[in-house]
Amino acid sequence: MKNKLLCQLRTLIWLILAMVLNVNHVVFAETKSAEQLVAALQSGGHLIYMRHSITRHDQKDQLSEALGDCSKQRNLSAQGRDLAIMIANKITQLAIPIGPVYSSPYCRTKETAQLTFKQFIVVPGLAFSLRKDEYESKQLAEQLHSMMLETTLTSDNTVFVGHTSNLRDGLGVWPKPEGVLVIFKKTEQGINYLGMITPSEWADLP
Repeated sequence: MKNKLLCQLRTLIWLILAMVLNVNHVVFAETKSAEQLVAALQSGGHLIYMRHSITRHDQKDQLSEALGDCSKQRNLSAQGRDLAIMIANKITQLAIPIGPVYSSPYCRTKETAQLTFKQFIVVPGLAFSLRKDEYESKQLAEQLHSMMLETTLTSDNTVFVGHTSNLRDGLGVWPKPEGVLVIFKKTEQGINYLGMITPSEWADLP
């Protein structure tokens, strides 16, 4: 009985430490304004996590391994498609260099990636972690963090198109609302969180 309790206690401590260490992989400093973030992105070498664009909330995801079947998922609304195209145009106008783009296999993320960045690579490990069991959710969160850490920085910006829970669990940042871009910078100390560009802020950018 005593050994069982000790084992359970060690497991609980490990889980708490894992959660704390997972969030501490990210350095939270003073966040930058949308204008400052654009200037940073124009210089390249940053990580962009884009949450999928606006979706139809009258649709629900049906648990299925067939992620290619868009009829069983929550998909982009007409407003969401317009937003993705608007952001694509702004990225072009502002001369923000875009390198590799990685997308979750869900239809709403793939469509967001296609409308915003044209070319993208589907990564199963970016799938919506909220729909998984606790173990797999943790694995997906860790995979996102590992992908960001292993990114080779160039003069372009690397993009990940995904969901809320993956970024929240992997890096301790909650990406809201739909269509938001979360900006990070990889350094020797880890990953620095710089801030977010929300959909409404694009209109005010030069």
